[in-house]
Amino acid sequence: MRLTRGVACLALAACSLLPVSSVAAPGSWVSAGESVRLFTTGRVVESQPLLPQGDMVKGTHIRQVRWQYRVPAGQPYLEAWLCASQECVRLGGPRGSSRALAGLAADQPLHFRFRLPKGRQPAKPFRVEGLQVIVDYQ
Repeated sequence: MRLTRGVACLALAACSLLPVSSVAAPGSWVSAGESVRLFTTGRVVESQPLLPQGDMVKGTHIRQVRWQYRVPAGQPYLEAWLCASQECVRLGGPRGSSRALAGLAADQPLHFRFRLPKGRQPAKPFRVEGLQVIVDYQ
């Protein structure tokens, strides 16, 4: 009996040393957006909001964001950003990942911003298609 009570006390003491955490289980959400039309240089064009999908626990935060979009072959270089609220990260190309938005609330919509730099006027309007984000959160 004495050994059992001692083991129980030891187990209880060990459990009390463990940190109590309210961190939600990690997860991810995926959202796709409608294409955007570009033509005028210097003009910023924003996509419709890409909304969180699925059941997500409030209080979760972005860990990493992955993105992709498609530009028709032969179209001029364009500048691109991915934004959450007023925070934006410049994208290095049509596909990639970033931790620049880490720590922001994961239950908010994201949106793309695109701009044709001055001197890069296309011959005709074109569409940026296949807009997609994957948000990993914790």
